[in-house]
Amino acid sequence: MKTGRHGKLRLSLAAAGALSLAFGLAVGACTSVDRSIVNPDPETLAVSASNGYLSPPYPVFPRGNTLMQSLPDSDSQVRQFLSFYGGVSGVSFPDLMRDLLVRLPNRNLDIAHNGLNVSSGDFNSSLVCQSCHDGDWKASGTDVGNMMFWSQPSVQDLYPNPPPNSLAANWSLFGDWSASIKALAARDPIFLAQVENTRNLSPNQPEQVDNLCLRCHSPLGQRQAQRDGNLFSHYMLYSTPTGSNYNNPFPEQPYAHSKYSVYGALGRDGVSCSSCHSTSPAGGLPWNGTDYTVFYGSDTQSVYGSGVSNRLKDLGDTTQPPPFPFTSSMNTRPGTVVAPDSDLNIAPMAAAGLSLETATTQGSSQPYLRDATICGSCHVVVLPKVPDKYSSSLTIQQALSRGGYSKPASCPPSQTNFTGNFLTDPCVALAYEQTTYFEWLNSSYATQTASCLTCHMQLGTQTDTTAGSLDVAQVNGDLTKFYGSDTGLTPRQYNRHTLLGINLFVHEMFQQFPDILGIEYYLKDGSLIPPYLQDLSILNKTGNLVLNPGAESGNANGWVAEGSQIQAVRSEQGSINPNHGQYFFTVGGNSGGKVTLSFDVSQYADIIGQGDGTVSVTWGAASYCSTGNPCPALVLSQDSGGGSQLVNNTPGTWTALQGALSLSRGTRNLTLTLPNGSRVDDLFLALQFPVGSVASLKDAKRQYAVAQNLLNAEQSILDLAVNTSKGEYNPKVPAMKAYVSPPTVSGSNLKVDVTLTNNVGHKFPSGAGFRRAFIQLEVLDGGGNVLWASGQPNPWGAICDGVCNSDGGNYLPSEFTTNPQALQPHYQVITRQSQAQIYEVRVVNDYNQLTSTELQQFKVVKDNRILPLGWVPPSSRKPSEQLLGLNLQQLAALTEPESSVLGNNDTSITDDPDYTAAHAPGVDHITYQIPLSAVSGWQSVRARVNYQTIPPSYLSARFKEALLDGTGKPTTPGPAMSRMIYMTSRLNTQTGLKYTPTQQSQPVDFMNNWTMVLGEWTQSAN
Repeated sequence: MKTGRHGKLRLSLAAAGALSLAFGLAVGACTSVDRSIVNPDPETLAVSASNGYLSPPYPVFPRGNTLMQSLPDSDSQVRQFLSFYGGVSGVSFPDLMRDLLVRLPNRNLDIAHNGLNVSSGDFNSSLVCQSCHDGDWKASGTDVGNMMFWSQPSVQDLYPNPPPNSLAANWSLFGDWSASIKALAARDPIFLAQVENTRNLSPNQPEQVDNLCLRCHSPLGQRQAQRDGNLFSHYMLYSTPTGSNYNNPFPEQPYAHSKYSVYGALGRDGVSCSSCHSTSPAGGLPWNGTDYTVFYGSDTQSVYGSGVSNRLKDLGDTTQPPPFPFTSSMNTRPGTVVAPDSDLNIAPMAAAGLSLETATTQGSSQPYLRDATICGSCHVVVLPKVPDKYSSSLTIQQALSRGGYSKPASCPPSQTNFTGNFLTDPCVALAYEQTTYFEWLNSSYATQTASCLTCHMQLGTQTDTTAGSLDVAQVNGDLTKFYGSDTGLTPRQYNRHTLLGINLFVHEMFQQFPDILGIEYYLKDGSLIPPYLQDLSILNKTGNLVLNPGAESGNANGWVAEGSQIQAVRSEQGSINPNHGQYFFTVGGNSGGKVTLSFDVSQYADIIGQGDGTVSVTWGAASYCSTGNPCPALVLSQDSGGGSQLVNNTPGTWTALQGALSLSRGTRNLTLTLPNGSRVDDLFLALQFPVGSVASLKDAKRQYAVAQNLLNAEQSILDLAVNTSKGEYNPKVPAMKAYVSPPTVSGSNLKVDVTLTNNVGHKFPSGAGFRRAFIQLEVLDGGGNVLWASGQPNPWGAICDGVCNSDGGNYLPSEFTTNPQALQPHYQVITRQSQAQIYEVRVVNDYNQLTSTELQQFKVVKDNRILPLGWVPPSSRKPSEQLLGLNLQQLAALTEPESSVLGNNDTSITDDPDYTAAHAPGVDHITYQIPLSAVSGWQSVRARVNYQTIPPSYLSARFKEALLDGTGKPTTPGPAMSRMIYMTSRLNTQTGLKYTPTQQSQPVDFMNNWTMVLGEWTQSAN
């Protein structure tokens, strides 16, 4: 295989494909790899051995180019799953058919754009960005495209079913992002089911539930709707344009109608490109380096109104939380695209109706887009603690009588009833549902400059260029209307946009049910043409013909002055700043003076000449004029017909103006006129041709297959779990490492010491509060039979009391309890099989019952998640310590481990030195004392780190909420919950994905018994 135009280009990527991943093969990191694999032809492959481990520069596809297939309805595992959960949850499941499930619209319908008007206030969806930032869809032969790289041929030979063509991996910005959990956030079947359930539990304000939850999972759709005075409804996710060929499943729901299709497109786009790349100060760049409301939000950006801090603490609390509302409250500026680099070619973005700017931090060489503050915007989740049956008729005394509700410090003494709006009610407390960002800030990782990007957007380096530099956009003939002659690209540091954690279970749902979740974003099988470019409104439209629309070149070249002058200025009168970018145009001079800019459109003469009005011009600008004076009109004229003018009727602020002009037959020139007194920014002018005037785009004939992006993401998830937890390829440092000391005999007991090491920059597990991890400790005889077990899961992930029975029915009572005192406490010593070390955060509702419902998390009763290295307790922080705009002592108090499982005097965590050290060691030590009488003939001890993103207790709670009404009678599940029931029961966990821990020679299944096995260590008796 040849490398095509890349020649000897070789990548040594920190997140490159791990050779330790294979489909049922023990392909180890160091010892079990065939030498023909690790010493390939240097023309096609490269090896980096800087740390003694292979870091191959190519992706590995364990299943070739085939997505994992779900279980058929007739599979016995489906019946067993439903039978188990029917029993533990006390519900009856409906018969569901795949063809009758409500499907989400395909991603090729997620087209939303600003019409080239950068000042419109409209967001663009990711399909606009795909046009330039995807892999090269015009590649031919073996000439792979920009940011696309070959799969390793030696590993390809090991596939059970090799693909017919060579495989290339799309590691472009869009290719990586499009299969990330960020991109899929609004299609997440678990999330959507929980939103649906929560709506039903809050019938007084169902749309407010949607608007709140989708603020994080569909930020652009929610913000666009909010700007237009609408609440964002989850029904909008099903809204598509008229004629889209998508059958609206909710015709009776107004929010699902085509009227809201733009919101739907932006909403389904998940955490889209502009969620991060339009985050900038309201007044424009540079960011001053001190106003953190840009990222964390302020009262004006908060759905909770003012007084957030007092709603985050109970009466009498001494800990004052930060004043920021977080929960995706960052300041976004539609039309702005901020990048972390300087000296960029802004012309293509300007032609596409966007303002490309450097994310500059005042007084710093580090652009803020490389900081973790962008991630912190969404990864501090603040949610209200809504009492059951909340409404304006519920009295505060009634809520207090339940035992779990307490008044927040913001609640006025005179208020007796709730207001009926839980978002702004001062007597509805707020709580931190997720604090991943706080956990990182209060660890040693933050001070060592290891940011979120280090692990979740790992840096790629090229051996023959400046480290990490790569052209991150493509140029081809079909993009001429955007690039024109400005095809120069500045090589940039290349951070892969993988943006993943290790939520393999939800990711498998996207692989196994792509038809239901609407994953397809190409219009035709085998076609890689971006759908946006094929949209008729774009295909038949030129790019912006104004070459310097925002004066960003710092000059006014091309303009002709008549009794006037035009300048590109950074500000005027000390208070007028650009609408976008660093400059805007100002026109001044004698009374009656003007400036003009001409456009030669003779190249379109044939189309214009087909008849009057068949070609039109859309044009406009952002205009600013002083109060007290009439605003001058902007004029567009043509050389053989009438003209058009636009007037700003809102002086004192930048106002977006837009108009249209039909071109007369014979028109060859257009002239834009700005009279004296004009201040304009973001000028745009584009020709719109009749449908059919422009030839359709065509794919190139390629001799290779582009691997499905979901498979790239799968590989990145597995790498992050076991090979690249700290941003560098090293199988000796998995995300969670288990170590078993040599067992010893102490009296009548077998003593086993287990150490778990947390190698990630936050608590483990982190993120959604219902995730958990646990130790599976087993004593085995010489035949590998389990003699004694703590933490062994049954086929559905429920932890058994000892070795699981054949039916898995001997699960621990703590697995499905609602009583917080029946939970497994935090252990330092385990002596019985009925005890299991489970790392989790558990909360109770206002009745003091355990819950995983997002809006009813009133009090944490257990949080023993393993701390990150260097986490500092509040007592070791000084009151004045600050980092990235936040008080570290406050963050320490807000992320402190705690437990009341054993009662008010529970010391299980405060007595554990791993959790109370002045600087956390990032580990947990636990001792197992096992009666020798129970393990006669033992030969080895095995410890596993099991991780569950969808634990059994969570699933059981959702099933109960959906299938039983408030009186306990059976009810019909909603469409999202029906999808979740179908997908969880048919999820095929026999993926064949394996890896070999460095300490042992035998491979381990990544997915086993509805858990993800993150680490294993076997210690023999000898």
